[in-house]
Amino acid sequence: MASEPAAETSSKFALPTAIVTPSDVGQLLRELEHIEDSLHKLKIRDPESTIAMPSITKRMEKLIELNKFNLLHPGDRHALKAFLSGVKKDAPVMHISFSSEPTPIFLERLLSWIRREINPLVLLTIGLQPAIGAGCIVRTTNKYFDLSLRQTFIDKRKLLLEQIIPSVPVPAPQPQPLEASAA
Repeated sequence: MASEPAAETSSKFALPTAIVTPSDVGQLLRELEHIEDSLHKLKIRDPESTIAMPSITKRMEKLIELNKFNLLHPGDRHALKAFLSGVKKDAPVMHISFSSEPTPIFLERLLSWIRREINPLVLLTIGLQPAIGAGCIVRTTNKYFDLSLRQTFIDKRKLLLEQIIPSVPVPAPQPQPLEASAA
């Protein structure tokens, strides 16, 4: 049985929105290795006993539920490991900076939209830059988008000044009285 390329393996499966960052994928790989080791130890100790599943995290639970894996089957564990390794190696990563910490609900909606419209395996890293005011700055490996209010004001400065200056009444200069010269 030939091993499938990572791109083909990763196209069969999906990532839940609970998996956001590259470190989430790394944690899932470590958790999967722990599960594999635990099941292997249980099998060695008493091959006739029923295998009890080690406890798993919510992220792992959502991943196996979404992709319909059964971690008690070695083939499913192997497929999941191949998928997560492919995601860790090849998934596009976007870095998004906000002026304040985004809420989990907002991040979930943003990630859902990005995965639906851009790439189903996109991972995000979130940063904070209080100086941007409102909006965000998005970076990928080869693109940079400054979508902040600060940058918008800088880009539209001339228009803003043109709109503000005519509306501000400028007082007319007052004539200065002539001073009598001292003789």
